[in-house]
Order: sequence, then structure tokens, then C-alpha cells
Amino acid sequence: MKIGLDEWSFHNSMMARKMTLEDFFVKAGELGVQGVGFDYFMLPRSLRKDTARLKELLEANSLEPVFGFGVPFALPGAALQLLESRKGEMFEIAHHVGAKVIRVAGGVVVPIMVAKPVHLTLNREKEIERVSRRLKRFVEDAEMEDLTVAIENHSDYTTAEMVEIMERVGSEKLKVTLDTGNAMYLGEDPVETARTLAPHAAYTHIKDMKKQGLFVLSTGLGEGEIDVPAVVNALKESGYGGLYSIEVDLPLWRVGDEVETVAGSVEYLRSLLTPEGGVSG
Repeated sequence: MKIGLDEWSFHNSMMARKMTLEDFFVKAGELGVQGVGFDYFMLPRSLRKDTARLKELLEANSLEPVFGFGVPFALPGAALQLLESRKGEMFEIAHHVGAKVIRVAGGVVVPIMVAKPVHLTLNREKEIERVSRRLKRFVEDAEMEDLTVAIENHSDYTTAEMVEIMERVGSEKLKVTLDTGNAMYLGEDPVETARTLAPHAAYTHIKDMKKQGLFVLSTGLGEGEIDVPAVVNALKESGYGGLYSIEVDLPLWRVGDEVETVAGSVEYLRSLLTPEGGVSG
């Protein structure tokens, strides 16, 4: 079982300029994880142009990459076309660093620091049809590059809507990025979401959350209300072979806790993925 770490786990430190992407790769190596998820649009220009350095950082820390293309496919047409013009460069970088999975998003979601993210949509049914149509073209392009596309349940679509999108696209090269915390934002049971989507998963965001009054806050793994062992079990029973990638999404005022919380989450997940961890499968 391979533990991964998503760069968003240190997003506060990165925004505060306390950590760079290079620092993140080194930290992932120090924590002994096997892979990382990072996004094209968060790559410094220097690393976009110097893919040899990017590959060197990944290999030096023995990290399997999952590459994100964080363009919501529900964007207005002109905006989507502008951002999609970067697709060729993104595919090229993916090849250079050895990424086989591309994480994408469907809906336009605005994060709220202490509350549920807001999905900006006027008509969910029409949006799903439009996103599926656009995603189908993107998946066809990715398939020619021998890349798998994994759409995230990104606080936008319900589990049933995710299944509908996959059926509309109808490609073996379209999979899912299973985010356990985002299901909670939508009022769904994260374990049931995992059981439904795990057979389609190519990547994960293993996340824990807790309710605090009217708010829903991210926590370290094992500190919230999500039954993480049951989620892991659902993935194992489905035959999932990708990264169990931790995503800790602490609020900004907890920036000083990120390093310790992430380290604790790695140890918690590692304990679940060992024979002694008590998770069946």
C-alpha cells in the first residue's frame, strides 16, 4: 500500500512563503511517503521550464507523481479555452516527470475558510451535461498521450452525479479522485461515497473533517468525524492500487500546525495500512 501526500496539505505554509514546492517534495521524502500530488497551475514558472529539475526532485525523494490540471471544466467557454491552451505543455510535463494520472475538477468551487465551499452553478443538470461533453474531449486527448484522467468529487457533484458523468463520458481512461472530506460538505456519508467510487478511483485525497457549530473544519487524520479506517477498507476491498494520498486542509490560522499535523496524519495512515492496523482486506 502506497501512502501519498497532496501539496494542498501545506497550502497555508506555501501562501505564507514559509515553504516552496521544492521544500514540499523534500518534506514528503523525509516523511517516507511514496508519492505526491501537485498541480500545474501551482508550479513555479522556473519548474515548468526546468522539468529536469522537477524530475530530479521527485526521484531524489523516491516520489511517484500525480499531476493536477486544476481547470474546472464548467468554466465559461472563453476562459476554459484560454486555460486549456496550456494542455499541451501540461501533458509534456506529465511525461517528463513520469506521471500517469491527471487529476481534474468539474465544477467551479469557491473555498470558504471556515464553512462549506460554494459551488457556483445556475443549472446543475445542464452543467453536468456540459462538463461531461468537454471532459470527453479532454479524456480522448489524454488517452492518446497514454494518461488516465481522474475527476475529483470537489464539493460540487454528489456521488450519483459523479457516476453519471463517468457514464456520459464512457471511457476506461476516465477515473475518479476520491476525496473523503468533500463528501461530508455535501451531506453525504464519506464511507458510502468511498464504497461507491472506490472501484473507479485512480487517486485519492484521504481527508478527515469535523463539524464545529455551523462550520465544517479539516483536521488531522483520526481527529475528526470521518471513519477513515472504513474508507481505507473500502478502497482495499475494491482492489485499489494507487496512492492513499493525505490531504490536510487546515484553516489559515493553523498554519503553524501544518507540519506536525501532516506528520501525525502520515503515521496514523501508515498504522492503518499495516497488518497490525486492524483494517481488513
